[in-house]
Amino acid sequence: MSSHPNWFDVAVLGGGPGGLAAALTLCRYSDLSVLVVEKSGYDMPRVGETLAPGIQGLLEYLGVWKAFLADGHLPAFGTAAAWGSSVVAARDFILTPFGTGWHLDRRRFDHTLAREAEAAGATIWRAADARFEPDADGRWRLEVRHAGERRLVEAGFLVDATGKSAVVARRCGARRCIFDRMVAVITMVELPAGSPAETVTLVETCAEGWWYSAKLPGAMMTVALMSDTGIIHARRLADAEPWRRLLQDQPHTWARLEGGRLAGRPRIIPAFSARLEPAVGHGWVAVGDAAASHDPLSSSGIARALDSGIHAARAICDRLRYGRPDGLIEYDRWIGESFEHYWATRQRYYALEQRWPGSMFWNRRRSNVATDRLGLQVSPPAARETRI
Repeated sequence: MSSHPNWFDVAVLGGGPGGLAAALTLCRYSDLSVLVVEKSGYDMPRVGETLAPGIQGLLEYLGVWKAFLADGHLPAFGTAAAWGSSVVAARDFILTPFGTGWHLDRRRFDHTLAREAEAAGATIWRAADARFEPDADGRWRLEVRHAGERRLVEAGFLVDATGKSAVVARRCGARRCIFDRMVAVITMVELPAGSPAETVTLVETCAEGWWYSAKLPGAMMTVALMSDTGIIHARRLADAEPWRRLLQDQPHTWARLEGGRLAGRPRIIPAFSARLEPAVGHGWVAVGDAAASHDPLSSSGIARALDSGIHAARAICDRLRYGRPDGLIEYDRWIGESFEHYWATRQRYYALEQRWPGSMFWNRRRSNVATDRLGLQVSPPAARETRI
């Protein structure tokens, strides 16, 4: 581990769950020095998410399980879906061997991961932005603007945790294959005092796509319409009134929001499925949504980000400490195989909804046609040989 103040063994660009899981793993299980550069200050609201049961093992490995419990996230006792039928089918988490899930306060969750990473030895620069380029020795030079200063640092390895934009990977020549045009039109609804306690995540389909709603800590519920960007713009569904009118036509979702008040305008958030090809390269690796992003229906985004950060950190340690690239090659293969399995499962699940035969949204998914960012038809990328 270098003692040079401007040198870090690993620089992580992006301080979300994937990047922080990589930082925590490196700090807890190696002597490598780690810098995390995060654009936000963890002080703005972030979109909440439901964590499925089984997250405890990952959080215990990262050493943050007790801190997670202390944050007071709401237990989630199951999921319910009106999918393929107007009748809601429920699945109780108590029937799984993993216990309850959780409705997250994402801002609090990310802030806690960052705080724990700092306590483990990571340097975290919040409200910061970085430019990067490789030097002649195969290391990385970074210019980081932080706290009103311009700081020049060097790093031996970069972790791309920049989310769906995959800034590092695309700059290094990786191709981002995008397989649909899904977006989430999302807002928060403030529930009236005395509203029934909601302990399940609800999914309800409609001709335009499907609705998601989940309770958050406090008297708030996150509500989102998942659809394709062309449908959203054609129907003006990012505007509050058309969005609300369509919501009123969803009997199960609307019923749990009775008396509620929209807390702000709907926002459009990318929700497409994508895979980076490759997910590793000379001196860099992508984690979380930068490596692969899945349909929100899978409810696996945070768990996948944490898992990928852990796997990537182990591979980085093998590469930097022992000169072994096998871990990075295996990581890239794992990302590809995981995406192929997800894609097949996604297709089967969407095929269950056979209503609305004239719907563009559902017909696209029944035809199993995927497009990349240029609108070209593509197939999910197969795992391939990777060279580091």
